[in-house]
Amino acid sequence: MTIEERKSYMETMLGSDSDIDEDLMSTCLDIANRTILNHRFPYGTSRVEVEPQYEMKMIQLAVIYYDRNGAEGEKKHSENGTVREYLTEEEILASIPRQAGLPL
Repeated sequence: MTIEERKSYMETMLGSDSDIDEDLMSTCLDIANRTILNHRFPYGTSRVEVEPQYEMKMIQLAVIYYDRNGAEGEKKHSENGTVREYLTEEEILASIPRQAGLPL
């Protein structure tokens, strides 16, 4: 999947009426990519991109990072009887198996 395809998915998930920040979107995709690689290969890897089967997880993480921009560190939000709890990074990463050792 190309970077433009990933951004297109993100834009759809974020909503077409929102004012999309392209630089922030690229940064969130990069952070999500690195997060998955670090999770998948805890002992290091020479890979620079996630495997194709994890690209949608990467996009999902990137959207979460994008949406939480400005609310970093907030675990729970309550206002006027409305309580918001977000899906955690760990919950998403739990579905991605880890690899032991270094891939060739």
